[in-house]
Amino acid sequence: MSLASAVVVPAAPALLPGLGGSVDPLGPLRSTARDAVAEALAAAPGAWVVVVASATHREGGDARRPVRQEWPLDAPTGAPRYTHGRVMPDALPTGLEIGRELLDGLGAYERVRLVSVADDAAPAECATLGARIVADAPTVLVVVGDGSATRTLKAPGHLDERSEAFDAELSRALAAVDGPALLAVDPHLADALWCRGRPALQVLGGAADATALRGDVVLDEAPYGVGYLVATWLPR
Repeated sequence: MSLASAVVVPAAPALLPGLGGSVDPLGPLRSTARDAVAEALAAAPGAWVVVVASATHREGGDARRPVRQEWPLDAPTGAPRYTHGRVMPDALPTGLEIGRELLDGLGAYERVRLVSVADDAAPAECATLGARIVADAPTVLVVVGDGSATRTLKAPGHLDERSEAFDAELSRALAAVDGPALLAVDPHLADALWCRGRPALQVLGGAADATALRGDVVLDEAPYGVGYLVATWLPR
């Protein structure tokens, strides 16, 4: 296994330039995320892989469809889905577009792979995928995904009192490079708390190597009732 370093950033659509309106509400968060990505890339050489969870697979619970999909770097933008709602059939999922945007300009862009994992992938499937992604060569994982979206009454999923403890455990696991704890997250609880990043975080859990990496949670906030985490795993 060869996870060289990793970074976790939120999947907030407003991280994409131009979607926040005339007043950019997430400018500081975007800067923090970009700095964390740059730090993870600079800390260790390796192939860059962006991982997100996406509903583009197995719609309707069709387990015969693949657990993963790779996307071309020049895939069309999906940003119009947040304006007029019409996008190309092969448009990038938002999380992959956020990863592509954060990586743009950091060098060696041609080495980036964009991977989405089915949003209904089981923890064991995610663990297997994570191990496979890092099996052949040193790899830097850029994981784009949020925690719960039920932290307040005005959150997308409204208030669920379980969400604060849920997000605190995610933060603890990331700080400790605790892959087993990430893989232990209950998919049903994650769905109830609107944690759309669960499969991508569990791919990271499958790739984790606590003996080689040290974790740091750079940001842990929920300004819109959504758990936003920025974390890095860097070489010891």
